[in-house]
Amino acid sequence: MGTGIIAKKFEVLPDNLKLKVEGYIDALLIENGISISDSAEHNSIAENKVLEIKPGFGGGKGIIGYMADDFDTPLDDFKDYM
Repeated sequence: MGTGIIAKKFEVLPDNLKLKVEGYIDALLIENGISISDSAEHNSIAENKVLEIKPGFGGGKGIIGYMADDFDTPLDDFKDYM
């Protein structure tokens, strides 16, 4: 299938479906470790940085930017149940 046919099909989609298609393409690129650089337009891959997420414990290390110091402290709302 040529890119011209894909572009024609893409153009007739409503905007909300175009966003879904773009998200799917980004997911495929990330999954396969493909990085694209387009100077005319920013793509939704953050600065062309491909993150490799490994399944299991510690697989998301480096993805979460901030976690509060008291993250593990029990919530006051659940004192009656503890």
